[in-house]
This record gives sequence, structure tokens and C-alpha cells, in this order.
Amino acid sequence: MRTKPASERGFTLIEIMVTISILAVLAGLSLPMFGSLVASNRTRAASYSLVSALALARSEAVKRNAQVSVLPSDTGWQDGWRVEAAGSALSANGPVNGLVMTGPLAGVSYQPNGRLSSPGVVRFVVSANSGYTRCIVIDLGGRASLNPVEHHNGNCS
Repeated sequence: MRTKPASERGFTLIEIMVTISILAVLAGLSLPMFGSLVASNRTRAASYSLVSALALARSEAVKRNAQVSVLPSDTGWQDGWRVEAAGSALSANGPVNGLVMTGPLAGVSYQPNGRLSSPGVVRFVVSANSGYTRCIVIDLGGRASLNPVEHHNGNCS
């Protein structure tokens, strides 16, 4: 039996079509999982960013010995927030796309001792349309903590 020269070896059209078909099926199966991965990462990133802004506000309140606030944008938390002290902005965060964020409409203010100006526990909820939800809780001492469990039912209780 004679073998073909190296220049004539290769794949047949049928082999290439079968391979492309298998890759198309695998790609179609993985796309829904990719969408939930993106939603989960957006939720996580926005919640970490908000916790970071709350920690900044608390430390600046103690450092400056003055009240420092974290305020939502004029249209709500999902459109961004800013950290302010004595009317000047210390930092700002832009809108978060594809997420719904809820929290106190008036914002959160820290006293010079690092505690909240308002009594009680404050909660923020960051959720994606796909149901991924992360909860941020500020305790009575003013410390913001992120619930380590990512809920898939939209409930933070």
C-alpha cells in the first residue's frame, strides 16, 4: 500500500463539518452559563465597591473628626454614589449596569467616632436581573460587612 505525500494529507470536508458542528453545540450549551457568570461577577464587583466606599467614609470620619456621608446619585444607588465630607467629594463611583441596588434613600452618614449617625442596622441589596443577590449590612458600630453567601432567590433575610 502506498502512502500519500505530505502535501496531499489533511482533513476531509466531512471531518471538518463534523468538528465545527460539535463545537457549535458545545458553544450553545455554554452561553447560558456564561451569562450567569457575568451577572454574578457584576454583583460581586458592585458590592465590593460599595463596601470599600463605606469603609473609606468611616475612616475619613475618624481621621477628619467630622461627619462623612456616602450618598446615592440623584436617581438612586444603581446610578452611582459618592463619599462627601463638608460638602466636598472625596470619591465617586459611576453607574453599575444591569444591576438593581437598594439602600437608604438619604444615604449613610458616619459620625467622627466612626459610628452611624442614624440608629439601627442599615442594609443594602445588590441584585442582578438573573436573581444573584449580595447583601451589605452596616452594624451599630458602623462596620460594613458583605454577606459571604450569594443568594439566588433575591432575598437577603
